[in-house]
Amino acid sequence: MTSLLTTPQERLLAIFAQLTPELQRAARWVSGHPAEVGLWSMRRQAQALSVSPATMLRLARAAGYASYDSFRAPFQQALASGGYGLRQRAAKLQASGSHRGILPAHDVLAGLQGRAVQSACSLNTPAQFDAAVQAMIKARLVGFLGSRSSFGTAFQMRYAYQLVQRNGVLLDGSGGTLDEQAEMLGQGDVLIAIGQAPYSTPTVRVAREAARRGVELIALTDGALSPLALKAAHVLLFQSESSAGAGSRKGPGSFFHTMAGPLALAEHLIARFAARGGKAVLNRLDEVEVRLRDELAYWTPRGSSQ
Repeated sequence: MTSLLTTPQERLLAIFAQLTPELQRAARWVSGHPAEVGLWSMRRQAQALSVSPATMLRLARAAGYASYDSFRAPFQQALASGGYGLRQRAAKLQASGSHRGILPAHDVLAGLQGRAVQSACSLNTPAQFDAAVQAMIKARLVGFLGSRSSFGTAFQMRYAYQLVQRNGVLLDGSGGTLDEQAEMLGQGDVLIAIGQAPYSTPTVRVAREAARRGVELIALTDGALSPLALKAAHVLLFQSESSAGAGSRKGPGSFFHTMAGPLALAEHLIARFAARGGKAVLNRLDEVEVRLRDELAYWTPRGSSQ
């Protein structure tokens, strides 16, 4: 059955529940370290994970591969196509013909962005959105967490959320206080954690610790074996280049992964919250609109009515 699935990650997800705890730990490591799988020997990977090399071989065979080399091959192909390295992807862009005024990567990037946006609906059911929304509606506090490239999505998401509800908290780690900020969340609270490969260590660490304390974790991420998804009560997926299969015959769309997927998913979730939030959401929006009008928050031309 697993041989019908196209990537090692898909095969591992299909059999994850049947794996032993040690093999599950190895599967999580593989999902979170795709570049290392492609670059490192099986022995070095096993040392990083503190398991025997035989464990890694058993994992590959459980996923339907005859050898660890065949298991590693898709990861190595992604590396060869520039799937994981910023420099390699930029070099492929430079070699794609842009010096002659031909920019095929623009079309590739537009295609990636379009598929990423569509994935917010194609990879998630209405029931999954509603389950996450109900957790947010019941929560005392709702935290928003994203590091590095995902910070902008977390900021935008919390900004939109505060228009419809008062209890949103952005965990931005200002002044090196990320852990202290996260400590305000406990049982009865929700943390929305956003991330895609390569996963930010602070986001994974803080999200896992919050889940351990009983915080209801909602993961917005790029795969069901993401280190964020594995500890989450609710998982909402978006497509990224890595989750779609890195590289293209036409070359990479950009040297950097597109953020269209997580942003589209965030907007869908907040819109769903507004649709399910009832009179409380409408009352909150009335308050916000009055405040913005009184503060003259938005510029208007002279002589126009405000």
